[in-house]
Amino acid sequence: MKSFLLAALLFVNVHLFGQYLPNNSQVFQFSSVLNPAFSGIENFNDLKLSYRYQWTGFGSQAPKFVNLAYNTRLKQPLELGYNSLRLSNPAMVRIPRKRRMIQGFSLNVFQSSVGVIKSLGAGASFSVNYPIVRQWRVSAGAGAFIENRKLDIASVDVGDDNDPFYNHLLNSSTSQTDLNLRAGVLFYTPEFYFGFSYLPIVYKPIQASELAMEEAFYKATIQLGYAFNVNPDLSIKPSILGLLQIDNSMSYDFNVKAYIQNKVWAGLSYRSTKNGIGMVGFNLNEKLSASYSYELSLSDFQQFGGGSHELVLGVRFNNVRKYNQYTW
Repeated sequence: MKSFLLAALLFVNVHLFGQYLPNNSQVFQFSSVLNPAFSGIENFNDLKLSYRYQWTGFGSQAPKFVNLAYNTRLKQPLELGYNSLRLSNPAMVRIPRKRRMIQGFSLNVFQSSVGVIKSLGAGASFSVNYPIVRQWRVSAGAGAFIENRKLDIASVDVGDDNDPFYNHLLNSSTSQTDLNLRAGVLFYTPEFYFGFSYLPIVYKPIQASELAMEEAFYKATIQLGYAFNVNPDLSIKPSILGLLQIDNSMSYDFNVKAYIQNKVWAGLSYRSTKNGIGMVGFNLNEKLSASYSYELSLSDFQQFGGGSHELVLGVRFNNVRKYNQYTW
């Protein structure tokens, strides 16, 4: 049991070393957490709930993650098609850019359980989307996240209550709460997006722990995606997500998804950490969606950790025009 405790401590140090990013196989579903500039880009209010059961080979000690995110618009752009004023030729009317601006807002609540390690947090992001030319927009956003991580030593039985190492842990502060401020920029159209964010603008402990490290682990993110319309019924959407770590090393997710009539989609991802992901999703109607992914390590770790399952459920509110999601 002591060896398990040491391994858990090693894991918690890694876990406490980095600010919160969604641990998802379908990270594109929670883009506003990676980059606050994604807040409010959709034409509807979007609620998503994900549950991830990771490394199933560890049984009851397998990590579990829950993520709830809500995206909305605080300010909609002026659209003449919905204006009560009847115009003989709306296409000839030029709307000032400031009237076409969008203000986006997103909320995120997350919880994780990794054996004796528990985490709970929440965040909010705000963005301003400004029209450039035609359907091009640029969005700038900022977000604040608070996360508490706790090592529940009391729930571990080492078989020896007089063990000095165990008693030291019992008498230590094993709960830490951190504040993280981040910001990002996004350029996008209905067919293309390119964004980047800087994560540790502010990263500091509100409540410090003797076991925790205060430095952030991730420095920045970069996102790139495009939608190819093969025909009216089929579109292909490749994308790349890059994570820049504090030591300036990069990790990547390479993704491709195929959409059939925007009702059914399937995709594959490869992570430079040597993980492969298969995904499938359904837009049940203009309001409801569901997707499932399975992630498997392609390295020797697979024989120990097993695969990871993830389910994402989505609800779209006020989607009266039956919009589909953008490229992401």
